Amino acid sequence: MFDDAGAPLPADIEMSAPATIRSRLIHRPDALSNGLNSDDIRRKVARGEWQIVRPGVYLPVSQLLSITARQRHLMQIDAELPHTSPDAVVSHLSAACELGIDLLRIPGRRVQVTIPTAASGHRRPLLHTSRAAIDDDERELRRGHQVTGPARTLVDIARTNRFDDALVAADSALHQGLVSKAELLAATDRAPRRAGMRQARRVMLFADGGAESVGESLSRLLIARAALPTPQIQFPVPSGDGHGRAVCDFGWPEFATVGEFDGAEKYGRLLGPGERPGDAVFAEKVREDRIRDAGLVVVRWTWSDLDDPAHLADRIRRALHRGAAQDRPGAAPRR
Repeated sequence: MFDDAGAPLPADIEMSAPATIRSRLIHRPDALSNGLNSDDIRRKVARGEWQIVRPGVYLPVSQLLSITARQRHLMQIDAELPHTSPDAVVSHLSAACELGIDLLRIPGRRVQVTIPTAASGHRRPLLHTSRAAIDDDERELRRGHQVTGPARTLVDIARTNRFDDALVAADSALHQGLVSKAELLAATDRAPRRAGMRQARRVMLFADGGAESVGESLSRLLIARAALPTPQIQFPVPSGDGHGRAVCDFGWPEFATVGEFDGAEKYGRLLGPGERPGDAVFAEKVREDRIRDAGLVVVRWTWSDLDDPAHLADRIRRALHRGAAQDRPGAAPRR
């Protein structure tokens, strides 16, 4: 049964995460069998109580407040897949959502699938179908759906999307241990003549699991495109006061400089039990003082800085020059 807002009552909701995501959807036959009629459904849609996910499948608008963009797309997959070919394999960005891979841009309502038996691919408002062979070892079962595995998913994303989108996904999968660098490179060799494979190989060569967030991946790409010296990722810094070591997002030891990307999620990761965001910010300032005491120049940037790559590259370049110019006892030889 459904409550007054159109949401399934608790007795109808299974407790496992995949089932809970799927159970939020209301299918027209279920609504009719639970006492609603066609006019009731039309009124709920017209009043904005229910949103149409696809024809005959609805989601209570109240549920949208408690789900992430990724969960919203998983619901879209659940709604769409029963209405496509039984041979369909969830692929590309949709597969990345199923696999838990971080993305720069979460796909919206259009679900991406690959159907090896299809006569051709097509792009519709709610479904983007590709036609390509998929070997058995390139697919796996997720939430009851056939999904391309991590290596094949990342190669498909890199072939068909922008470099930055593909890099964010590849870095995330490597960081989570979902795939190895060797597996990614091997995946680009399986079908070398497939469209976009040259870019896919460039992405996989550049990918690095040391990047811990989307912002760090984009920062790596900005640094490379600006022809700045290549930094070490997750650079360990011995503190100058005997309080142990700090780890910085980026390090240029030959220039006595470290770089830190400050995304909002970073301070959430730093919070301990009972701590508030302000506590984490204060602790970070103390940490930075210790890094500076070690004789290092610190340059920090945020999401807004990534929107102006030329200005950020100039800031990093100036920091490198300052670090290289300072006199430090025991400093590494400058190049």
